[in-house]
Amino acid sequence: MSRTLFPEPSTAPEVQNISPEVERTTGNLGEEQTLLDWRSLRSQQDKDYEESLLADQEKERRRQCYKALEERRIKAIEERRQRLAVHEEPSTGLLLKFKYPNGFITKRTFNVSDPIQFLFDFVGQDEMASEIFSVQQATSSTPIESTSSGSLMDHGITTSVTLYVLWISTVDIQERYPVQANVVQEQSLSQQAQTSLSAQSPLAPTSPQWLSTMPNSLETSTSFSSQSPVFHPSTQVITIEDQAPTSPLTEQTIILLEDEEPPDSQHPPELPLDETDLQTILAKLYSKVDMTSCPTSNQINVCRDRILECSLHAFRRRRFDPAAKLDVVFVDEEDTAEGAVDEGGPTREYLRLLMRAIHQSNVFEGHENDRHLALNTSALELKMYSCIGKMISVCLVHGGIGPHFFSQRLYDHICGTLSKPTLVEEVVNHSFRQQLIEIKDANTVVEANEAIMQAADTLSIIGALRRVTTLEERDSLVQSAADFFVNGRVCAGLQQFMEGLKSLNVLDEIQKNPAVFHELFVCEEKPLLARDLYTLFQVCFSVQGSNKRRIENLTICYWRDWLVDIEEGECSPMTLEMLLEFASGASKVPPLGFPHRPQIEFLHEANKVFPEANTCLIVLRLPVHSDYESFTKYMTDGVLQAPTFGVA
Repeated sequence: MSRTLFPEPSTAPEVQNISPEVERTTGNLGEEQTLLDWRSLRSQQDKDYEESLLADQEKERRRQCYKALEERRIKAIEERRQRLAVHEEPSTGLLLKFKYPNGFITKRTFNVSDPIQFLFDFVGQDEMASEIFSVQQATSSTPIESTSSGSLMDHGITTSVTLYVLWISTVDIQERYPVQANVVQEQSLSQQAQTSLSAQSPLAPTSPQWLSTMPNSLETSTSFSSQSPVFHPSTQVITIEDQAPTSPLTEQTIILLEDEEPPDSQHPPELPLDETDLQTILAKLYSKVDMTSCPTSNQINVCRDRILECSLHAFRRRRFDPAAKLDVVFVDEEDTAEGAVDEGGPTREYLRLLMRAIHQSNVFEGHENDRHLALNTSALELKMYSCIGKMISVCLVHGGIGPHFFSQRLYDHICGTLSKPTLVEEVVNHSFRQQLIEIKDANTVVEANEAIMQAADTLSIIGALRRVTTLEERDSLVQSAADFFVNGRVCAGLQQFMEGLKSLNVLDEIQKNPAVFHELFVCEEKPLLARDLYTLFQVCFSVQGSNKRRIENLTICYWRDWLVDIEEGECSPMTLEMLLEFASGASKVPPLGFPHRPQIEFLHEANKVFPEANTCLIVLRLPVHSDYESFTKYMTDGVLQAPTFGVA
């Protein structure tokens, strides 16, 4: 039987019998389905575009707002400098000293009758000045803000004093002066709206090839509205409507940016977070520490004379958690623990001693206040560099003090920033340093090669041994040898050390804010002043007018005089650091601050002649004495003879 590829004509479908009405209905159904699919795709594209547009507008609003605030700050500094230029410094008058937050001190003479604005113009000409700031006398509890008016006399500045300067962050300015913040917001939003109005809208797919596949019946389709208005926290309202198209090729989407509504006073627009303050950054890191739980693996049993060794045992535990509370237990010579519960005092004491032990450890070398990483193969094998880095992170975030002994070069390496070329003087090995100096000081190529041969053993070890033919090659050899000795040979240790600093995200914050952390790692620690302790402690007085209150007033006079005498060195070997140590367990106010304000209470009992302290609650109890000599004698003896850190 023969078969053909195509069916016989007699067996073909009877298409001629389909009515025109059925054919039209089938075609309309296909076109309507295509129209629905097209509308669905169009709606999804509109939605995606709206989300992208709103995100871009919010980002631009933040950028414009930050830019506006910075421009206002710079403009304020320039205006102060211009005003100050027309006012000459008087030859006689009040000599005022100003101490800035970074420790810089400057002086200027003023007249008592001068407007206080002269003073603010002088202080606020600094490049780091904020738009609004304050100054405060050491003996005053009330700061004077730069928005104040009147004369120096009106604000009690009648004698030569030291004024402490405090810059006010942009976040605080917004909280204190919401009107100014709203003006900045309106300016930035206005600029953003103008930018948005000039932008073109690529909402709909405009490819002619794609649109040409749409059915012709779309030309007569009814109009439709895509979506309801979209509201965004920036209070801009964007309404998107699809007008009835005459043709799929000519259809346009109209974007209407309506007038902005005033910001809700209960939910002000967010501004870029000001994280240029060290305490703010550390507080953010501390907030991620779980202080409600203290796993057994976080118990640190230490002897004061072997702090680092005992700490390494704890930090190397497999389940040690830096992001959980520490449980510090000091063990004395009789192997008995001091106290049963660590409520903060022992931890502060431990962190202070730990940072001191780190400073003196064998992973660092160099000058006491300019330490580099040392090459120690045993420390590399035991991953001690990593442990030391983790310990520093824990000290900073858990309320301890900063290192204050890093060299600038070591800090630059940690921050990932370029540092200056290595100097021969930075080579800590004395003999090798002298050999490099002799090579560098050679006046001729012959003398340089002779000096190179004298240092051949060391140069060959570091791969820098070669003869030179010019003085430029001499300088290159010295530079490469110094670079390797200072930087290259400790690369593995540096990587370990930075790995440890990643604990609690400390390294990330350092690299994002190198200028903020610089004073904590590199700058030498500033000594405590009597004023620091004046303002640190809150005095808990008895009822006004009572006999106890009269005695307490006299005791506080003795206390303040004693602090001044200690600062002046009149009570050697007593120091202000020892006193704070006795009261809180810390020799300095931690960068993170204390968990609550320290307090002073009074011991009215006749048999209590020595001071007492609760380092967990940070309460210092002063004995009451009838004369200054007795007060200072018993206070000094009590602090110096305290076996640990206060009497709880």
